[in-house]
Amino acid sequence: MENKKYTVKCPGCGADVEVTRPVIINVQNDPEYKIKVLTGSLFNEKCPNCGQGLQIVSRIAYHDMDKHLLVYFRPITSQEELKTFDYEGIRSAIEDNFTTPNYAIRVVTTVNELMEKIKIAEFGLNDGVIEIAKFVYFDIFTKQFPDIGVMNIYYERRDDKDALIFFCNDGHTRSIFIAPDVYNAIKKRFDVVVNAIYTSRVCMVGRDWALRMIRAYSKRDSENQASVTDAKPEFKLVDSDN
Repeated sequence: MENKKYTVKCPGCGADVEVTRPVIINVQNDPEYKIKVLTGSLFNEKCPNCGQGLQIVSRIAYHDMDKHLLVYFRPITSQEELKTFDYEGIRSAIEDNFTTPNYAIRVVTTVNELMEKIKIAEFGLNDGVIEIAKFVYFDIFTKQFPDIGVMNIYYERRDDKDALIFFCNDGHTRSIFIAPDVYNAIKKRFDVVVNAIYTSRVCMVGRDWALRMIRAYSKRDSENQASVTDAKPEFKLVDSDN
């Protein structure tokens, strides 16, 4: 595992704290780091001077050879960082240096996205299908609960089932289980694009990607697109905070 040293200023006492962070994680060589990423403990440190908790978020290349997954985490925490985000440069650099075939290669910009990609791969799912499913279930959610705003949606495994966790603006999170027939219908409907993103092409597979795919397919064949979005899945809403 490759590491890099950083110096950060403690917000509690102002001391300069030196921390060592991984730059490249290979979970076959260091399997404990998968748990550290998924629990968030990898990003947490304590100031040795005052004990103040510190969140250290730095660039990481996460590699799981068993799952054929490579995730490049390039955190963006401000508008200034967004202005300097060079996706094309990142994509080119990865493709020039990583040529192993049949990989899911993703670029993400938040800790939650990094965790989500790992979880999706862990349970053998296609992240393109999951991103499109978010639109299907968001539509269902908002029609049934028009007064509850949704800020973010992430994949999670709940009670041995695939679920989407809705982070709502009332401060609560709510879970909707993904019906297998809806997942399979999306996978079949969008088979070309959801399979293409598993051929070692570097992709940012998120909300914008899914929206582009839905619009493109809708223009090409609106009747088939409606067969997915008009699906009537088993709908279970669970307030995750209860």
